[in-house]
Amino acid sequence: MTYPNYELIEYICREKMEEMCLKIKYPIFKMDTFWQTWSSTALGFDTNGGCGGQAMTSAYTTVVEMDWYIKENNNWVLSEDTLYAVFFGNEIAYMYINPSNEFYHDLEHRCMKSQTESTKYIGEDDYPQCLNEGD
Repeated sequence: MTYPNYELIEYICREKMEEMCLKIKYPIFKMDTFWQTWSSTALGFDTNGGCGGQAMTSAYTTVVEMDWYIKENNNWVLSEDTLYAVFFGNEIAYMYINPSNEFYHDLEHRCMKSQTESTKYIGEDDYPQCLNEGD
């Protein structure tokens, strides 16, 4: 069992935010890590059919909540949008801005969807440039 590398996770989030053309100043990162069990060794990365073995496998899931400040009328104010990134181990699975209520429900119950099922988390206010690995 390996603990998540939070510095690496933050670095990956910053890189992905840049790829999404989000010009973010003063980001605020909050991370929530919990143990999750999967039905294969591929964890939640089941998009390609993969090479994961059929064995119950537990790993850390880390959900990163990112808020940021934007400039409005020469003042820095907290953005109304929130970006969430989900990692299985130290690998990013998906990111959404303003996800659906189902996302918050699953987060509260510590049972995040796999990469394939994550499209259920697309919220009404989600941006079209939301990045999902494997799409």
